[in-house]
Amino acid sequence: MTSKQRRLERMRAIEREWRVAAIAADRLGEYLRAHPSALDREQLRMADYRRFRDNLEPTYLIRTFAEFEGGLREAWSLAFRQITTPRMQDLIDSFAARCTIARQCRDGAHEVRLYRNPLVHERGDEVRPIRLLVESGWLCRFFSRLSHEW
Repeated sequence: MTSKQRRLERMRAIEREWRVAAIAADRLGEYLRAHPSALDREQLRMADYRRFRDNLEPTYLIRTFAEFEGGLREAWSLAFRQITTPRMQDLIDSFAARCTIARQCRDGAHEVRLYRNPLVHERGDEVRPIRLLVESGWLCRFFSRLSHEW
């Protein structure tokens, strides 16, 4: 299995993990509605559950993007023999140009990057929420168009 294939599989595995976590969060929500004090033993409250539920998808999107970024940086150094560490915006644009990746796919990767940045860097930028299953698809499609030679 190539590095590219391993990275793609890890991105897809994170997506599957999120799907399991989302099912578990739904079931926990059902249980907590029937047993409102169930978290008390652990000194947790319903507000803790709600934060968990609300942050679940962004957390997995951050993980998926981290895998995507790690793969691009690995390909940058191995496939193109580059020693620089460009900003992600420039890295995405460079790969899009070098690998003739469609504008729509490049723009999708940038949309995920723009959503992820305020989450990770705790900036107050306003971005529209995105859906993991849709947006991680852009990252996988972009990544799948990279060269196999690394």
